[in-house]
Amino acid sequence: MDNSISHYLQEDSHSLGKLLSKLNQLQKWNSWLKECLEENIVLTEHCFIVSLSGNSLIVLADNPHWVTRFRFHIPALLPKLKNYEDFKNIQAICCKVQPNYTPVSSRKNRDPQQKLSKKSVSLLLETAHKVTDEKLRTALEKIAKHSLDR
Repeated sequence: MDNSISHYLQEDSHSLGKLLSKLNQLQKWNSWLKECLEENIVLTEHCFIVSLSGNSLIVLADNPHWVTRFRFHIPALLPKLKNYEDFKNIQAICCKVQPNYTPVSSRKNRDPQQKLSKKSVSLLLETAHKVTDEKLRTALEKIAKHSLDR
């Protein structure tokens, strides 16, 4: 039995083989997109095909600016893409902004509650003593007390 990596990558029943096949398909589709947008090649540096969903081609762009620019080309692009076998049945091209991805490890651990400085707590208590409205005074004192408890 051949246990080489190439065997696993070429085997259709394995996940790696399926991923490699999908990657090759996306590369082919994006090369077709580049051919169809040859006069606006800069768009293909910022917009790329990510899937075919039913009769709609899904394209992602770096930011809203490129989505807007890409959408202007859709009416002329659609008939050109229909010349390719994989896209002969597409009826629409949907272009969206690619969501930003931040790995979990690099996300900041944020404290959802901001801490007040000692001076701010002091000013809150001072203000609470000057306020005549009982509910407002109680609320300010609670805020100050809560900040001191941390």
